[in-house]
Amino acid sequence: MKRGFTVLLADDSEDDVLLFTRALIQGVARIKVPVRLEVTGDGAEALAYLKGEGKFSDREKHPFPEIVVTDLKMPGLNGLDVLAWLREHDEYQRVPKILLSGSCDECDVDQAYRLGVNTYFQKPVSAEAYDELVYHIVSYWAHTERPVIKHPTL
Repeated sequence: MKRGFTVLLADDSEDDVLLFTRALIQGVARIKVPVRLEVTGDGAEALAYLKGEGKFSDREKHPFPEIVVTDLKMPGLNGLDVLAWLREHDEYQRVPKILLSGSCDECDVDQAYRLGVNTYFQKPVSAEAYDELVYHIVSYWAHTERPVIKHPTL
């Protein structure tokens, strides 16, 4: 049975956020499941969101994400830093993690998997390919059974 979910996207590129958002809207329309998108502009902001700190403290407005999608290269804390933080905190380890990056460097891919990423995709170069990738991501996760994860009290 398909079920909706909340996605946290951490990406510092406004163009990539627009591409992801557009592709997500199209993918959701095709598979007919509700998907809520929350966006942060870097790794530090993603961690604040995950912790429910500051402007993200209201979980009605900013629900705990069921899936985290992060870019690799961001200023300050990058995607690998986010993965490392998630791995260090047991209460967050069950959250599915996707790395979406322009890099296909073997070292980056290896490090991401060592840090617990569930899958690593290279960002497509065309809008059509981006649409197709996001559709497959949404469709896959809409069909999976995932544990219910609530924001833990730290």
